[in-house]
Amino acid sequence: MTKRRPNNRLPTGANKSLGNSLRNAHHKASRAHRIGKNDEDDIDNPAFVEKESIHYIESITDETSLEEFLAKAELADRQFTAERESFRILDNTPTIVVPSVLDIAENVKLQDEYKDRLKIPRRPPKDTWEDLEDLKKLENENFLKWRNDLAALQQVNGLVLTPFERNLDMWRELWRVVERSDIVIQIVDARNPLLFYSMDLDDYVKEVDPAKQTVLLLNKSDLLEEEHLQMWMDYFKEKKIQAIFWSAIENPKPMKIDEEEERASMSEDSESESTSTTTMEQDSEVLTAETTSSDLLIRDSAALIESLKRIGMVKGVPGEKQLTVGFVGYPNVGKSSTINKLVGAKKVAVSATPGKTRHFQTIHLDEELCLCDCPGLVMPAFAFGRDEMLLNGILPVDHMRDHFGPIGLLMMRMPLNILEDAYAMMLPKEGKPSPLSLLTCLAFVRGFMSSAGIPDCSRAARLIIKDLIAGKLLWVAAPPAATSQEDFDRITYRETDTERKQKGQVALEQIEKRGLLNGDEQRSKQLDANYFGEGVGTAHVKGVSRGVTKKKDGGKKHNNRNKKEKLRRVYADQ
Repeated sequence: MTKRRPNNRLPTGANKSLGNSLRNAHHKASRAHRIGKNDEDDIDNPAFVEKESIHYIESITDETSLEEFLAKAELADRQFTAERESFRILDNTPTIVVPSVLDIAENVKLQDEYKDRLKIPRRPPKDTWEDLEDLKKLENENFLKWRNDLAALQQVNGLVLTPFERNLDMWRELWRVVERSDIVIQIVDARNPLLFYSMDLDDYVKEVDPAKQTVLLLNKSDLLEEEHLQMWMDYFKEKKIQAIFWSAIENPKPMKIDEEEERASMSEDSESESTSTTTMEQDSEVLTAETTSSDLLIRDSAALIESLKRIGMVKGVPGEKQLTVGFVGYPNVGKSSTINKLVGAKKVAVSATPGKTRHFQTIHLDEELCLCDCPGLVMPAFAFGRDEMLLNGILPVDHMRDHFGPIGLLMMRMPLNILEDAYAMMLPKEGKPSPLSLLTCLAFVRGFMSSAGIPDCSRAARLIIKDLIAGKLLWVAAPPAATSQEDFDRITYRETDTERKQKGQVALEQIEKRGLLNGDEQRSKQLDANYFGEGVGTAHVKGVSRGVTKKKDGGKKHNNRNKKEKLRRVYADQ
């Protein structure tokens, strides 16, 4: 007799999800019935249309050729029949090469020429649809036309578009936030603002309602120097863009990479530990005083709230309409962190992986202000490939396949002595170091070894990129036409400590001794040197012994003249 499970226990095994499936199907049918009974002609604002599904929305930023073809066919509401013919779908994904300085300068001019065609999808106006079916049909048609326009823009020789959001449901979340909000705040990363800033989004906000306000909030501004902030402020004033420099983190500066190791080494001596901690506290106080003395950077949440209320012209009159502030932007730029700091508690989930927020959320801050968080959207923009998006944290680092491309781009932008000082390693001085040599040295120093006993370059690349996103490594883009990137980098990178480079000398010698830095070019050079080099030939000559084999001490006389011996034994005494 089989054992029956108690009624209060959930199903297990193959029937584990049976109850959830039945419950979800019943809930969906009843929800569709309620929506069908409502009078759809009374809907004034599409932002308040009730969604049919409340499940999380997955972000789609990269598709294969087959997935893109099927998605466009679904948007066009087309049906196909299977025909067996000799057709093949080819993937036309180009190989990404690290651009040079001249390539970047020429590409910037080409981007300025076609920047007007870089749009975001729009929601159909209210007067063009009557019910939900017409609205969805128009949304699919407009979204398909928008994707075709971007596909035509990608055909221009020299233009490279970033992977953009291809899921229509994600754009519907943006439309709802824009239509609900009185002030739309576009949050960008202060280290490279123009990569995250969408000018067409500001135009769309004004198209929805000219009375809506747009604000550009530059998060992570504490990583920049005062000279950087002043140059960017002058640029935004010239472009008539209302910008606010903001920092959502509590620490004034990021912790150095080797600071924990230094603290662990100093903890052995109690007196030196107390002296070092007091010195660090004094340095932090001086640094905090310097950063807070600047009028450009806002750290206090109360000051930011007052600025938003002043922009929205909130007078604090009882019964006045509540001001709604919407936060939009790329993934992992700090939208949820900013809201949590304004609220003073963790109301929105925060993660280092892009795409943590998957649906818009509203939080009532007080009687005068309501915050609305939008999921992170990867908007179409001009870039130099996926490498730049990985370095800026737009795409997840753990999903990275090619780790030499992003590191090569970083080595072109950042001085090598900064990387050597940050990770206490030394790169080979012969020729220009390659991304392979950098990752090999770092993996060997940190102990990132694969099962085959060779350095794990992919793990070392993920470590460098994550440190760059976290702010432990710093690269700041210069504002256009204000100054050159070389002059801007002189402000970013100060003089480094040369004593720490001696730590990597021993590791570099061990790497070169093991031949781990021998790439394809170095192997070919070494092969040519060994083949064409003049050398003295050597040969082992085996002496012929005549006569009877002598008897060894305490051994037997076998006379095995034709016995095969290993060469290492034969030539051991020679």
